[in-house]
Amino acid sequence: MAAVVQAHERECAVCTNDFTTPKILPCGHLFCRECVISWMDSKSDAGCPLCTCPIVEHQGNSSQIAADVVDALPTDSVMEVIVESASLLVMVDLCTVCEDLTAEYICMHCFEKMCPSCMKIHKKMVVSRSHDVESVSTVTPERLAASRPALCADHVTEKADFFCVDHNLAICTQCFSNKHRTCLDVKSLDEKIQSAEDAFGSLREKMLTAEDNLKKAIVNLNARVQTADVTQQQNMALVDKTCDRLQSMVDECRRQVKKLISDSVSKFKKSLCDVKSELEKRLGKVTSHKHLVTRATAVRPRPALIHAAQTLTDRVNSLDLSDELEAEPWVNPSSEITRYCDDVVKVIGEELKSFKLQLLVVESQKPVLVFHETCGTNISLTNFRKTALKVQLDEYSDSLVMSRDVMTVNVLYEVRIDEINKPSECSVVLGVTSVLPRQLHLPTWSDHLKDSVILWQNRVRDKDIETMTNVAEALKFVKVGSRVGLLVDSSNNLHFYADGDDQGVVAKNVSQPCFAFFELCYDVSQVTALPISERT
Repeated sequence: MAAVVQAHERECAVCTNDFTTPKILPCGHLFCRECVISWMDSKSDAGCPLCTCPIVEHQGNSSQIAADVVDALPTDSVMEVIVESASLLVMVDLCTVCEDLTAEYICMHCFEKMCPSCMKIHKKMVVSRSHDVESVSTVTPERLAASRPALCADHVTEKADFFCVDHNLAICTQCFSNKHRTCLDVKSLDEKIQSAEDAFGSLREKMLTAEDNLKKAIVNLNARVQTADVTQQQNMALVDKTCDRLQSMVDECRRQVKKLISDSVSKFKKSLCDVKSELEKRLGKVTSHKHLVTRATAVRPRPALIHAAQTLTDRVNSLDLSDELEAEPWVNPSSEITRYCDDVVKVIGEELKSFKLQLLVVESQKPVLVFHETCGTNISLTNFRKTALKVQLDEYSDSLVMSRDVMTVNVLYEVRIDEINKPSECSVVLGVTSVLPRQLHLPTWSDHLKDSVILWQNRVRDKDIETMTNVAEALKFVKVGSRVGLLVDSSNNLHFYADGDDQGVVAKNVSQPCFAFFELCYDVSQVTALPISERT
């Protein structure tokens, strides 16, 4: 397909006008010769105005040196011709023959602009009847540039038939016979053009391959950046979760210790209050009897005094006048508090040790297959989220687990089957998806994964499957200890592995970044992620 140069692509980014002597910088960007010279004169270390890549390693400050540097840069002759052709097309011009009517047609051979009448005459003339004449409004600059005949470098009106490699010139037959008859390397112009087209084809393929590889490398780097972001989030979450748990332990320790102290003091105070209450009762009886004795002494009715003295004596003798009443001794709970706190400190120490181990796993530089904790409401994750166990052995509860991190290129993500409930009916479902784990809404996970690659027994759902039979056969013989895995290669092809052996490509052009997923079906109740291994 012929490339079409848009109008803005013919403009210099510095002066915003159509290119004039466009120079190709080392980075591949185009600028007018004078624009590059002015740009280099304005800065001692001027780089490309668009990408800042160096124009030259060591450059001087004078305009002469800058001009020499720019003149040494290659000129984009193709762009020159396209700009010239575009200028010719957009120019409002009159017919070059009659000079009084607007030109509506252009000859693709001699580039004459013509009105309708002159166009008809041009098509009838013997010398020009074979020329291709088209409407000015439909001709593109690229087509006009491509239709230009090759002219001799010396005889600018003569058609060039040869190309002198020694002088790097297109020449006519006369020049070939005269000026260039002693040149050692003169080739047919068509042969040289074909050679140039082949060279451009090879260069284009080379650039396409390099572009594809660079894009894949950037995708991989983006995936690694995303992995780093996910790891950061996980580390932050792990720190928050651990600190919250430790803080909960400290708060519970504080509550329990305070309760222990409060209960001990409350018990002792209650004993003191009971003693105080008893003493206050005794004091009340003593005070009331004291009033009786005082009144009897003051009144002194003689016969009654005798009877009162006997009665009050008996009553007072029956009272408990002792002030010796001891409360229960207070037991200081400091030893119990110390023992409780020591136990809590020990538990916290174990938690911190476990926390450090988890950080070592998460912060490992090598990719690690661990399952995302938000996937699978019917799944219990243990062994640092490497082992997935189905909690309820029913067919309908969600049992999907996904890799926590995005898949790395040429790395095998593999799980081992630990438990099977019905070996005769065992089936395994696995695949890759570009859906982020946190965006996967369960239990309707199958709806969200409809555009992903899903592999299961007797069926592989993808439009381009090469080894469907191998996958189906491998999944038929899954048993306890079997290993199934997935790998995305550098060409974004998905490989299926069974017991460590590559079963071939099961899908092409897998969307990146992607995550591996595995489902615990009714008959498979537990799987464990195996150590990641790089494959070439």
